[in-house]
Amino acid sequence: MLKEELLIVEDLWKFIDGKPVLKGITFDVSRGETKVILGPSGAGKSTLLRCINLLVVPDRGRIIFDGEDVLKRRDIHNVRSKMGFVFQHFNLFSHMTALENVMLGLVKVKKMPKHEAEKKAKEALMAVGIAEELWNRYPAQLSGGQQQRVAIARALAMEPKLILFDEPTSALDPELIWEVLNVMERLAKAKMTMIVVTHEIGFAMRVASEVMFLDDGMILERGPPEQVILNPCNERVKRFMDRMKYVYSLDTG
Repeated sequence: MLKEELLIVEDLWKFIDGKPVLKGITFDVSRGETKVILGPSGAGKSTLLRCINLLVVPDRGRIIFDGEDVLKRRDIHNVRSKMGFVFQHFNLFSHMTALENVMLGLVKVKKMPKHEAEKKAKEALMAVGIAEELWNRYPAQLSGGQQQRVAIARALAMEPKLILFDEPTSALDPELIWEVLNVMERLAKAKMTMIVVTHEIGFAMRVASEVMFLDDGMILERGPPEQVILNPCNERVKRFMDRMKYVYSLDTG
């Protein structure tokens, strides 16, 4: 069965204050794939996601999404409506309930009638394990794990073709991380197309179709998780993974 490419990134460059943050990034994502991006802080991982979503406009290169060159489109909101984005710090509206946060994009962007948006939002919340008694609570009344699952529900409700995750568990207490990773693993098994920036190498081992290692704005190594995480060829990648495996006590045997 031939792979169908949903996203193609070609020779992507981004300069900030004259300094190159992304240096000719090239990769593609097929429908149903989970692409995991690993690497140190400051490597350009978040900037890459923001360029794909056009929250940041790249200086050079091409982004082909769902068959269209998105950098040539004037209707950026239409492009973003097909991509979910789950941020590190949830980005929920504090004055809205969990249900209202999920409904907002459906009403404002998709122009869906409120009763239909409410039904769809409830389905999305149930899909990520947010029980009915939590739907009318405000973000401050929810745990970090619950807030992040509401953020995932908000992305899912829009029926995106691709979801971008920017270190979705890094702001969570360790005991809450599993709540979010469990939802993401179920999405991966259901063949939701995802790009995930994370340090959770156990998650990457379980679900990644491919792992890319980013450092200093460049892809140093890419391949199956068993290769990049357990047996990398690049010396810089090997040093990083050795430290990560120690921190996470990953069993390599």
